[in-house]
Order: sequence, then structure tokens, then C-alpha cells
Amino acid sequence: MKKQLKLIYLLAIGLILSILSCNNDDEGATSSPINLQDLQVTIDENPTNGQIIGTVQTDGNGAIDFDIATQTPAGALSINSTSGELTIADATLFDFETNPEITATISANNVVNTANITINLNNLNEAAVPGGTDTEFVIGTDAYVTPKAYLLLDDAAGGFEREFSFVFTNGDVVEDATNGIAFETTMTTHFSKITCNLIGMSMTEAQLPIFTWPVQNPAVSIVMEGNNYTHIDITAFNNPSMVGGLSFGQVDTSTNYPHLGQALGSLNHPTHLLTVNSITVDLTAGTGTIDCSYNYDDDNGINISGVFVGSYEILTAF
Repeated sequence: MKKQLKLIYLLAIGLILSILSCNNDDEGATSSPINLQDLQVTIDENPTNGQIIGTVQTDGNGAIDFDIATQTPAGALSINSTSGELTIADATLFDFETNPEITATISANNVVNTANITINLNNLNEAAVPGGTDTEFVIGTDAYVTPKAYLLLDDAAGGFEREFSFVFTNGDVVEDATNGIAFETTMTTHFSKITCNLIGMSMTEAQLPIFTWPVQNPAVSIVMEGNNYTHIDITAFNNPSMVGGLSFGQVDTSTNYPHLGQALGSLNHPTHLLTVNSITVDLTAGTGTIDCSYNYDDDNGINISGVFVGSYEILTAF
């Protein structure tokens, strides 16, 4: 009997030790540190909602809940809290001209760090169904987005030369008093330059018709009497110079890049119109806003039409 009790006692002690050992192993697994890994990817601009960007990886074991702590711009991304899979929440924010880089910080419970997410966008020639934005020009079925606008006032000779032009483009433009306007060289550039020549009319800059004519219904239409031209897919520039940390240059017209010939508007071509729905101007600040459309045929018989709704800068001395 005593031997049986001794055996039962030893078995009980062994069972207790085994349970304690298992508990220690479990505690060790739970306390093992979990690290989140950074994620950097490059995708084309203009993706679709729900498109998968990638998955935040970990180098530890254990169940965690993922969360987006910060993101710029806000609302661009969403994350699966269980798997860490990142997807696009708002595809309209993935526009190279507006947000060439999307960033986010991912956090989670039971981890020792956060993960940095960097998404770089490829700039595309945005051929699209015309009418997709309110800042674009259209050639056939191709639309070229132009988020920047500039009003050029020609006073290079020391006085206003009764001519003005609007440039609608996808990059920055600066005034180059020696060589004319200069375009940002860090991107594939496209632009339309719309000119209205007011020779024969005596006025000051402040008396420009688009500034003084009352905007009414129907909108004011101005005949574009001057050199109107559109260029696309520009990659070659002359006379580069640095302004504000960016490189600017004049378009190299000797390079055989795809482009459209210029067209000279006149009173005999009433379709060469700049139609102004509304406009504001501050000549002191050199800024303004405009809601307009334009339409003309180039010298190859190709029709170019465009719209722009937004702010513009004023450049002078050309």
C-alpha cells in the first residue's frame, strides 16, 4: 500500500512539473518581441479604389491588430486589421501632379515599433476620356491634365503691348526676361498657349477686356487673334537655369518630340475662342482665378479644346 501511495505521489509531482514547464513555454512565446517592417513601393498614378498596395510584414509570432496611425494625404489608404494588407481607399488622391508621394505610419498592439509606408507614383501621360477633369485640354480622345495656369502680360518694351496669353500646363512656369517663359524640366511637359492680340486698341493692363467686361450669361467670348499652340510629350529643353531649387528651361523646338503645329487665330476664325465664364484678378499680388474654355484648330486641321477652372499666376516682361 505504501509503495502504491509513493508511486501516486511521484506521478502527481511529475504532472505538476510538466504543467509548469508548458506554462513557462507559453509565457516565453507571448513575450517574444514583434517588429513591424517598413514598406516602400512604386505604382502608376490613377489607380482604382480597392487596389492592393502590399502587406505590412512582421518578424515575430503572435496575433496583432493593425491600424493606420497617420497618413498623408488623409483618407488615401485603408488596412486590414488582421492581415496588414494595405489597399487604396481614395484613388483620386493618387495623382502625380498633386501627390507624387503617399506616406503612412502603421501601428499595432503587442509590437515594439511602427512601420513607415512610402508609395511613390509614376507620372503618366494621362490619356483619358475627355471631360474627366476641369483642368485639361483634349486632342481627339486623349485628355492632358493641366493643373497650372499662367497669364502672360507682354510689357518687355517697358509698356503694355496690348497682348495677353494664358498658358495651361502640368508643371511650374517662371518668367525669363532674356529668353521668354521657362518650363519646369523635371517632368514630361504638355501645355496649351492661348493668345489674344489687341493691337489697335489703346488700353492699360488694368483695362484688359477680360478684366473689365462684365461676365454675363451667355459668357464673354474673346477671339484668339495670335499664335495659339499646343505641345505634348516635351522632354528636351534649352538654356536651363535654377529657380527656387527647380530647373527651368525653354522648349527645344528642334527636337522631334510629338507636338501640334501652331495656329494663327483671326477675326475670320470665330471658332478660335477663349470663353470666360468668370474671372478675378489682383494685379498687385499677381494672381487671379478663372473659369474658362478654349477651342481652336491648328494648322494641321487638328482640333484642340480645353477647360480650366482654378487659380492662375501673372507673369510679365516678355
